[in-house]
Amino acid sequence: MNGGLNASLGGTSRIYIEVDLLPNTVEWYYSFTTSKGKSEVKNLGLAIQLGSLLTGSSGLASTTLSRIKVPTGEVNIDIYLCDNSNIKGFIKKYDNYGGLFSFYTEGTVQSTKQAVVHIDDIRSGVWYLGIKNPSTSFGLNIDIEVVAVVEEKVLIEKPEKQSKAELYGNIALSHYNNGEYEKCIKYCNKANQEKKLGWIFVCKGIALLRLGKETESTEVFIDAIMLIKKEPDANQTIDWAIKNLDNIIWFNWNLQAAKGH
Repeated sequence: MNGGLNASLGGTSRIYIEVDLLPNTVEWYYSFTTSKGKSEVKNLGLAIQLGSLLTGSSGLASTTLSRIKVPTGEVNIDIYLCDNSNIKGFIKKYDNYGGLFSFYTEGTVQSTKQAVVHIDDIRSGVWYLGIKNPSTSFGLNIDIEVVAVVEEKVLIEKPEKQSKAELYGNIALSHYNNGEYEKCIKYCNKANQEKKLGWIFVCKGIALLRLGKETESTEVFIDAIMLIKKEPDANQTIDWAIKNLDNIIWFNWNLQAAKGH
Protein backbone atom coordinates (compact mmCIF):
# COMPACT_ATOMS: atom_id res chain seq x y z
CA MET A 1 0.00 0.00 0.00
CA ASN A 2 1.29 3.44 -0.97
CA GLY A 3 1.44 6.52 1.19
CA GLY A 4 -1.06 9.31 0.58
CA LEU A 5 1.18 11.36 -1.75
CA ASN A 6 2.07 8.43 -3.98
CA ALA A 7 -1.58 7.36 -3.98
CA SER A 8 -2.50 10.73 -5.47
CA LEU A 9 -0.14 9.93 -8.35
CA GLY A 10 -1.81 6.64 -9.16
CA GLY A 11 -0.92 4.44 -6.21
CA THR A 12 -3.27 2.98 -3.61
CA SER A 13 -3.43 4.03 0.04
CA ARG A 14 -6.78 2.31 0.70
CA ILE A 15 -7.88 -1.23 -0.06
CA TYR A 16 -10.57 -3.55 1.27
CA ILE A 17 -11.10 -7.24 1.97
CA GLU A 18 -14.54 -8.77 1.47
CA VAL A 19 -15.67 -11.13 4.25
CA ASP A 20 -18.60 -13.36 3.28
CA LEU A 21 -19.58 -14.98 6.57
CA LEU A 22 -20.48 -18.65 6.47
CA PRO A 23 -23.90 -19.91 7.66
CA ASN A 24 -24.04 -20.54 11.45
CA THR A 25 -21.07 -18.28 12.19
CA VAL A 26 -20.95 -17.61 15.94
CA GLU A 27 -17.90 -15.35 15.98
CA TRP A 28 -14.99 -14.39 13.75
CA TYR A 29 -11.49 -13.02 14.03
CA TYR A 30 -8.84 -11.33 12.00
CA SER A 31 -5.18 -10.85 12.78
CA PHE A 32 -2.63 -8.68 10.99
CA THR A 33 0.87 -7.34 11.11
CA THR A 34 2.61 -4.60 9.15
CA SER A 35 6.05 -3.90 7.71
CA LYS A 36 7.70 -1.04 5.84
CA GLY A 37 7.83 -1.23 2.09
CA LYS A 38 7.77 -4.66 0.50
CA SER A 39 8.51 -7.83 2.43
CA GLU A 40 7.95 -11.56 2.22
CA VAL A 41 4.44 -12.80 2.90
CA LYS A 42 4.04 -14.01 6.50
CA ASN A 43 1.86 -16.95 7.54
CA LEU A 44 0.14 -15.76 10.72
CA GLY A 45 -1.33 -19.19 11.55
CA LEU A 46 -4.52 -17.70 12.95
CA ALA A 47 -6.73 -20.72 12.17
CA ILE A 48 -4.26 -23.16 13.74
CA GLN A 49 -3.87 -21.06 16.88
CA LEU A 50 -7.62 -20.57 17.29
CA GLY A 51 -8.25 -24.28 16.80
CA SER A 52 -5.91 -25.11 19.67
CA LEU A 53 -7.57 -22.60 22.03
CA LEU A 54 -11.27 -22.87 21.26
CA THR A 55 -13.27 -25.30 23.39
CA GLY A 56 -17.01 -25.90 23.02
CA SER A 57 -19.14 -22.97 21.88
CA SER A 58 -18.26 -20.48 24.58
CA GLY A 59 -15.63 -18.68 22.52
CA LEU A 60 -12.39 -17.22 23.81
CA ALA A 61 -11.91 -15.22 26.96
CA SER A 62 -9.91 -12.03 26.48
CA THR A 63 -7.03 -13.51 28.48
CA THR A 64 -6.97 -16.52 26.18
CA LEU A 65 -7.17 -14.32 23.09
CA SER A 66 -3.98 -12.60 24.20
CA ARG A 67 -2.17 -15.91 23.82
CA ILE A 68 -2.50 -15.77 20.02
CA LYS A 69 0.84 -14.76 18.59
CA VAL A 70 1.20 -12.14 15.87
CA PRO A 71 4.56 -10.93 14.50
CA THR A 72 5.44 -7.46 15.73
CA GLY A 73 4.42 -4.79 13.25
CA GLU A 74 6.48 -1.81 12.14
CA VAL A 75 4.00 0.86 11.02
CA ASN A 76 0.51 1.99 12.03
CA ILE A 77 -2.57 1.33 9.91
CA ASP A 78 -6.32 1.85 10.26
CA ILE A 79 -8.85 -0.92 9.60
CA TYR A 80 -12.59 -0.15 9.47
CA LEU A 81 -15.40 -2.71 9.52
CA CYS A 82 -17.99 -1.50 6.99
CA ASP A 83 -21.09 -2.71 5.20
CA ASN A 84 -21.51 -2.60 1.41
CA SER A 85 -22.80 0.97 1.16
CA ASN A 86 -20.10 2.48 3.38
CA ILE A 87 -17.09 0.67 1.96
CA LYS A 88 -17.66 2.61 -1.26
CA GLY A 89 -17.41 5.87 0.66
CA PHE A 90 -14.24 4.63 2.33
CA ILE A 91 -12.53 3.74 -0.95
CA LYS A 92 -13.61 7.04 -2.58
CA LYS A 93 -12.22 8.94 0.45
CA TYR A 94 -15.43 10.79 1.24
CA ASP A 95 -13.90 11.74 4.60
CA ASN A 96 -11.14 13.71 2.84
CA TYR A 97 -13.68 15.92 1.08
CA GLY A 98 -16.02 16.85 3.89
CA GLY A 99 -18.12 13.70 3.60
CA LEU A 100 -18.54 10.72 5.87
CA PHE A 101 -18.62 6.95 5.81
CA SER A 102 -19.93 4.82 8.69
CA PHE A 103 -18.19 1.89 10.32
CA TYR A 104 -18.74 -0.48 13.24
CA THR A 105 -16.70 0.07 16.38
CA GLU A 106 -16.48 -3.67 16.98
CA GLY A 107 -14.02 -4.86 14.38
CA THR A 108 -12.36 -1.46 13.82
CA VAL A 109 -8.82 -0.55 14.89
CA GLN A 110 -6.89 2.66 14.32
CA SER A 111 -3.20 3.59 14.54
CA THR A 112 -2.24 -0.01 15.20
CA LYS A 113 0.82 -1.99 14.05
CA GLN A 114 -0.44 -5.51 14.79
CA ALA A 115 -3.47 -7.04 16.52
CA VAL A 116 -5.94 -9.88 16.88
CA VAL A 117 -9.51 -8.58 16.53
CA HIS A 118 -12.64 -10.43 17.69
CA ILE A 119 -16.17 -9.84 16.33
CA ASP A 120 -19.27 -11.60 17.70
CA ASP A 121 -22.09 -9.04 17.33
CA ILE A 122 -22.08 -9.40 13.53
CA ARG A 123 -22.56 -13.02 12.49
CA SER A 124 -24.06 -13.11 9.02
CA GLY A 125 -23.92 -11.39 5.66
CA VAL A 126 -21.16 -9.82 3.59
CA TRP A 127 -18.84 -7.32 5.28
CA TYR A 128 -15.71 -5.41 4.38
CA LEU A 129 -12.47 -4.61 6.14
CA GLY A 130 -11.38 -1.23 4.79
CA ILE A 131 -7.60 -0.90 5.23
CA LYS A 132 -5.97 2.53 5.18
CA ASN A 133 -2.34 3.61 5.20
CA PRO A 134 -2.54 6.84 7.26
CA SER A 135 0.98 7.92 6.29
CA THR A 136 1.38 10.47 3.50
CA SER A 137 5.01 9.63 2.79
CA PHE A 138 5.87 5.94 2.99
CA GLY A 139 4.36 2.70 1.79
CA LEU A 140 3.73 -0.41 3.81
CA ASN A 141 2.95 -4.10 3.53
CA ILE A 142 0.17 -5.77 5.51
CA ASP A 143 -0.29 -9.49 6.19
CA ILE A 144 -3.84 -10.27 7.30
CA GLU A 145 -5.84 -13.44 7.92
CA VAL A 146 -9.58 -13.85 8.65
CA VAL A 147 -11.12 -16.90 10.39
CA ALA A 148 -14.77 -17.63 11.22
CA VAL A 149 -15.91 -20.01 13.97
CA VAL A 150 -18.94 -21.93 12.74
CA GLU A 151 -21.39 -23.92 14.89
CA GLU A 152 -22.32 -27.35 13.60
CA LYS A 153 -25.30 -29.12 15.16
CA VAL A 154 -25.11 -32.91 15.24
CA LEU A 155 -28.11 -35.06 16.07
CA ILE A 156 -27.10 -37.63 18.68
CA GLU A 157 -29.41 -40.59 19.07
CA LYS A 158 -30.09 -41.53 22.68
CA PRO A 159 -29.22 -45.07 23.82
CA GLU A 160 -32.21 -47.40 23.97
CA LYS A 161 -32.04 -47.81 27.75
CA GLN A 162 -32.12 -44.04 28.30
CA SER A 163 -35.09 -43.68 25.97
CA LYS A 164 -36.98 -46.41 27.86
CA ALA A 165 -36.08 -44.85 31.21
CA GLU A 166 -37.41 -41.46 30.07
CA LEU A 167 -40.60 -43.11 28.81
CA TYR A 168 -41.21 -44.81 32.18
CA GLY A 169 -40.29 -41.54 33.90
CA ASN A 170 -42.91 -39.60 31.96
CA ILE A 171 -45.54 -42.22 32.87
CA ALA A 172 -44.48 -41.91 36.51
CA LEU A 173 -44.78 -38.12 36.34
CA SER A 174 -48.26 -38.42 34.85
CA HIS A 175 -49.34 -40.63 37.78
CA TYR A 176 -47.80 -38.14 40.22
CA ASN A 177 -49.76 -35.24 38.69
CA ASN A 178 -52.93 -37.33 39.05
CA GLY A 179 -52.21 -37.93 42.74
CA GLU A 180 -51.44 -41.64 42.15
CA TYR A 181 -48.24 -41.69 44.17
CA GLU A 182 -47.87 -45.47 44.55
CA LYS A 183 -48.12 -45.92 40.76
CA CYS A 184 -45.65 -43.06 40.32
CA ILE A 185 -43.09 -44.86 42.50
CA LYS A 186 -43.71 -48.12 40.62
CA TYR A 187 -42.85 -46.57 37.26
CA CYS A 188 -39.89 -44.66 38.72
CA ASN A 189 -38.47 -48.03 39.79
CA LYS A 190 -39.05 -49.41 36.29
CA ALA A 191 -37.21 -46.42 34.86
CA ASN A 192 -34.30 -46.83 37.23
CA GLN A 193 -33.88 -50.44 36.14
CA GLU A 194 -33.17 -49.18 32.63
CA LYS A 195 -31.01 -46.13 33.48
CA LYS A 196 -30.65 -44.01 36.59
CA LEU A 197 -31.60 -40.39 35.86
CA GLY A 198 -31.61 -37.57 38.40
CA TRP A 199 -35.04 -36.13 37.59
CA ILE A 200 -36.68 -39.55 37.95
CA PHE A 201 -35.15 -39.95 41.40
CA VAL A 202 -36.56 -36.52 42.27
CA CYS A 203 -39.97 -37.65 41.02
CA LYS A 204 -39.79 -40.73 43.24
CA GLY A 205 -38.63 -38.68 46.22
CA ILE A 206 -41.49 -36.20 46.08
CA ALA A 207 -43.98 -39.06 45.64
CA LEU A 208 -42.62 -40.66 48.82
CA LEU A 209 -42.96 -37.33 50.62
CA ARG A 210 -46.59 -37.12 49.54
CA LEU A 211 -47.09 -40.54 51.14
CA GLY A 212 -45.47 -39.34 54.37
CA LYS A 213 -42.37 -41.55 53.95
CA GLU A 214 -39.87 -38.85 54.86
CA THR A 215 -36.94 -41.10 55.85
CA GLU A 216 -37.14 -43.11 52.64
CA SER A 217 -37.54 -39.98 50.53
CA THR A 218 -34.41 -38.45 52.09
CA GLU A 219 -32.30 -41.40 50.88
CA VAL A 220 -33.78 -41.05 47.39
CA PHE A 221 -33.03 -37.31 47.30
CA ILE A 222 -29.41 -37.98 48.27
CA ASP A 223 -29.11 -40.39 45.32
CA ALA A 224 -30.81 -37.79 43.11
CA ILE A 225 -28.28 -35.10 44.03
CA MET A 226 -25.34 -37.40 43.27
CA LEU A 227 -26.80 -38.14 39.83
CA ILE A 228 -27.83 -34.59 38.99
CA LYS A 229 -24.30 -33.28 39.67
CA LYS A 230 -23.04 -35.36 36.74
CA GLU A 231 -25.81 -34.43 34.30
CA PRO A 232 -25.67 -31.60 31.70
CA ASP A 233 -29.05 -30.09 32.66
CA ALA A 234 -28.30 -30.04 36.40
CA ASN A 235 -29.53 -26.49 37.09
CA GLN A 236 -32.85 -27.10 35.37
CA THR A 237 -33.42 -30.32 37.32
CA ILE A 238 -32.53 -28.65 40.63
CA ASP A 239 -34.95 -25.78 39.93
CA TRP A 240 -37.72 -28.28 39.14
CA ALA A 241 -37.01 -30.23 42.34
CA ILE A 242 -37.06 -27.07 44.50
CA LYS A 243 -40.35 -25.95 42.95
CA ASN A 244 -42.00 -29.28 43.77
CA LEU A 245 -40.59 -29.34 47.30
CA ASP A 246 -41.90 -25.81 47.88
CA ASN A 247 -45.35 -26.96 46.73
CA ILE A 248 -45.29 -29.86 49.20
CA ILE A 249 -44.19 -27.61 52.06
CA TRP A 250 -46.93 -25.11 51.22
CA PHE A 251 -49.53 -27.93 51.04
CA ASN A 252 -48.45 -29.42 54.39
CA TRP A 253 -48.45 -26.00 56.06
CA ASN A 254 -52.00 -25.31 54.89
CA LEU A 255 -53.06 -28.78 55.96
CA GLN A 256 -51.69 -28.25 59.49
CA ALA A 257 -53.29 -24.82 59.63
CA ALA A 258 -56.66 -26.32 58.70
CA LYS A 259 -56.31 -28.97 61.41
CA GLY A 260 -55.49 -26.26 63.94
CA HIS A 261 -58.88 -24.69 63.31
